[in-house]
Formats: sequence, structure tokens, C-alpha cells
Amino acid sequence: MRIGFFSDVHSNLEALEACLDDFKREKLSRLFFLGDVVGYGPDPNRCVELVEKRSEIKLLGNHDAAAIGLLSIDFFNQYAQQSMGYTSQVLTEKNLKRLNMYQMEASYDRFKMVHACPKNPSSWGYIFDLEEAEENFKYFEQQVCLIGHSHRPVIIKKYRTNRCEEAAHDFVKLDDDYRYIINIGSVGQPRDGDPRSSYLIYDSESQIVHIKRVEYEFEITQEKMRKVELPRFLVERIAVGK
Repeated sequence: MRIGFFSDVHSNLEALEACLDDFKREKLSRLFFLGDVVGYGPDPNRCVELVEKRSEIKLLGNHDAAAIGLLSIDFFNQYAQQSMGYTSQVLTEKNLKRLNMYQMEASYDRFKMVHACPKNPSSWGYIFDLEEAEENFKYFEQQVCLIGHSHRPVIIKKYRTNRCEEAAHDFVKLDDDYRYIINIGSVGQPRDGDPRSSYLIYDSESQIVHIKRVEYEFEITQEKMRKVELPRFLVERIAVGK
């Protein structure tokens, strides 16, 4: 079985549709969403509807939480606050109800899934370096913890009681002697200098996990963002993945 994990769509319909098409090409049997379907981009309603239709599990991200009133936008930077103002204006009642059904965390097979970090998912903390990853290995029992939130895809592996380290490649065969924290990256807001969408494929037969990149027409998204007067900074950043 081939399974897809995706995260951080952020109202970017063109990126989401490109990934959905890629899911079909990759013949993925199941899909799991790790949070932040809204925020930043111009198409929150359509993105919520597509994630609702396609994903079995849907986790709550911090932007989703803000959209339904569970998190104050005071915690966001000025650009995120402005985009959340737009998001709140256009989200339908039906889609707000859908966001209210999202889970904070979930498990499947050997995977723990949270949006931010396993130590305290509702604190919306980040894992940016190996020290933060090392601390978070203490807070899940499964072999693999999948996260999003930082929009920076990376595979971190830990051999028994040794200190964790970053994997050399964007794929790895799961080894029973190792545990893993894997940031699956972002569909709609990549932040690692690569503007292509990112998601994770797991092949249960080969036991290989692979971070997949997908090109999309970000110029279309940018034009939509300009039309609804989202901040220029947000418009420009999706072209460079930062």
C-alpha cells in the first residue's frame, strides 16, 4: 500500500490541485492531512472542501485554530494577521464547521501525526534544529512522528540512545533500530528555498518514506492574491519558497 501525507496547504488552490493530481499518478491508496488548510492564500473555501473530500484524517493547524476562534491572531506576525482577516471574512459557515471537526493529533500504523510538535501539540511550537528534535523524541511512542508547521521538509533519524541526526537524502528505508521525526513540508507555502510543493509518500511494502516535490503554477495564485489585496510580501514569497 502507498500512502500520502500532506500539510500546510494555506489556501493555495493551485498547489493543492497539482498535488491531488500527483497523488493519483502515484496511485496512493490513503491520504492523511497534517493541518493548516487555511491562511495566507486566496482560496480557503475550495481548499477546505477538497481536503474534506480526499483526506481520511484531518489535523488542526494553528491557522485553522485561529479561523475557528481557538487561537488569537495576536500570536501571528503582521502578514499572517492580515491574511487571517481575509480568511475569516470569506470562510463559509459550512467550512468553519468542518474545521471544528479537525483533530489535534492522530496515529496510524507506526506513525504519530501532529501539526507542530509531539511535546505539546497545542502549544504550536516549532522543531527547527536537532536539539529541539532530540527533546521531542521523548514525547511519542511510535517509530515515526510526522509533522508540518515550519514548511521545511527534513528527515531526522535517531539510532537507539544515540543523538539524532539529519538524514542525507529526502528518502529513507525505515529501520527497526531507528526512530524518526519527519517534517513533510508544505503544499502551499514552502519555506526551504524551493517553491515546489512538498508531501510525503510511504510505501508499506518497501518500508520507504520519500519526500516528493511537485511543481505548480504559482503565478496564478499570485494574481489571485493581488486581486484580493493580500500583502505583497506573501504574494512574492511563494515564487521563491521562502
